[in-house]
Amino acid sequence: MKLENLNQCPICKSSKIFKVNNIKSNIKEIENIFDLMKCTDCLHRFISKIPNQIELNKLYEIDSPLVFGGTIHEVEQKKNFIQNNFEGIEPHYNHWIFDYIEQNEGSYFELGPGLCRLYKTFYLKGWKCQGLEPRSFIKISGIKKDIQDIESNNDVVVAIDVLEHLIDPIEMLKKISLKIKKGGKIFLTYPHSESYKSKILKDRWPMVSPLAHIHYFSKKSTKIMLEKAGYKILVIKDYSFVELRRLIRNFLKLPIFILKDILKLNFKNIYFRFTELFLNILDLINGDQLKVIAKKI
Repeated sequence: MKLENLNQCPICKSSKIFKVNNIKSNIKEIENIFDLMKCTDCLHRFISKIPNQIELNKLYEIDSPLVFGGTIHEVEQKKNFIQNNFEGIEPHYNHWIFDYIEQNEGSYFELGPGLCRLYKTFYLKGWKCQGLEPRSFIKISGIKKDIQDIESNNDVVVAIDVLEHLIDPIEMLKKISLKIKKGGKIFLTYPHSESYKSKILKDRWPMVSPLAHIHYFSKKSTKIMLEKAGYKILVIKDYSFVELRRLIRNFLKLPIFILKDILKLNFKNIYFRFTELFLNILDLINGDQLKVIAKKI
């Protein structure tokens, strides 16, 4: 696979970029190949080398380990999807997106619907649904492989945890703008480059995973990206996957766990417990994900 070096920020095009550190990988094929880069102008982070989009799409089509984690949970989800198809998908009625949608029906387009939980939710709510998904086993009515096949004038467009996977997210947002009506809303989420976890953990931040994740967005790079693509931001805020209730429960149990570690002379585990607690608290303060809502102007 041919890789191209990125010598400027892929979002603001500034040449003021620097290497944060080398990215360690468990995949031997790409071990130590990529560096984690940062733009000093817009605070965007990105990997130092990229393939072209066609080659990247092929990796997604075959569920390559370069882009697909392949955990037991993920493999089981894929297996269940293939066995049960659309009928077996569990909808996600309490998704945060519905807090920002006033209308009950309309046209819906999802970029990268994956296992289609949100897609099915809109479908069951009576929306006209379309999706663009490269993974070959996702075969559902309305799912296409080419954005040219997506009908225009959509009321709502969703790209949840998608833009970080693309070579050129601005180009994709421009293509999407041709498929959304004026004033239509687009909903985005992706890794937050200026989160405490990103700053502290650097390449050890779980979000840093070439070639699955190419981009890590700041609020500033988000604004630049959406303005270039013809959108006006309505909402932009960080959030965390950490659950406060679970964090409190684990904190209350911490003395018991530490006592057990001391009895086993496992002092290294004590260090890891405190580190995890510290990072989770910081993540609640400044989450390592960004949630964005914008409208086409």
